[in-house]
Amino acid sequence: MRVGGGTRLFVIFGDPVEHSLSPVMQNAALQAAGIDGLYVPWRVRAPGLSTALNSLRWMENFGGANVTLPHKEQAASLVDELSPEAASVGAVNTIVSRDGRLLGANTDGQGFLRSLQEEGDFVPRGRRAAILGAGGAARAVVWSLVEAGIAELLILNRTSERAESLADLVSRRMGVWALGLGLGDPRTPGQLATCALLVNATPVGLHPSDPSPIEPALLGPQCLVHDLIYRPRETALLREAKRRGCKVLGGLGMLLYQGALAFELWTGRKPPEQAMRTALLQALA
Repeated sequence: MRVGGGTRLFVIFGDPVEHSLSPVMQNAALQAAGIDGLYVPWRVRAPGLSTALNSLRWMENFGGANVTLPHKEQAASLVDELSPEAASVGAVNTIVSRDGRLLGANTDGQGFLRSLQEEGDFVPRGRRAAILGAGGAARAVVWSLVEAGIAELLILNRTSERAESLADLVSRRMGVWALGLGLGDPRTPGQLATCALLVNATPVGLHPSDPSPIEPALLGPQCLVHDLIYRPRETALLREAKRRGCKVLGGLGMLLYQGALAFELWTGRKPPEQAMRTALLQALA
């Protein structure tokens, strides 16, 4: 492709960011839609995120941005305005420029829910779910499940304080029963045993050598295990869950659907989902 003075620049902020397949997916979308644009990864450490985001305000050809780990919560405090979803979640994964102001949105929750329902054949209403993690991705998952009518939520985190804080927020503001526990809490096995859904919203699994973020013996065969990590396609968690007889779902669908929503926010056009999916599958192959 040619890059010229009129090329619109799209970026993804993260640390690390080299593992992300968003550039592959979004560049395929821009090409399929006939848009003169380029999407690039931009590794930024937390102390530099404010400066990086401020630089976008003065970029005349800024097209849009994504935010990934570990910056989603910090980004929510640095933009000028938050969408209702981002405000509820307290995290931003998509940034749109509007008249020199930065709007922070969150498409993770909607992308997750579509993947869960269409590819996982899972209807949350009236069910019980467990979430691993308490960061920005976990918050988006929790928000979407509450919106979809989940009955009870178990939030598990390495440190119990963050899990308890998120559970308290869900109970007070969203009116859904929620319990936050540390992974080592003796109540965890019994609470997890009755969950119909387990979602890994932590980065554990990004490296092929990573172990499962939870003891596989705690998983019941009735549980759908959804790992938001998409590369590798089969994490240790998914591999062990399959051995336990669980149905499993990787993160590729969520990546695609949240990216399609971001594309539409940036461009105002219908996203070319098939081109995006094909690019992702080719990259993973």
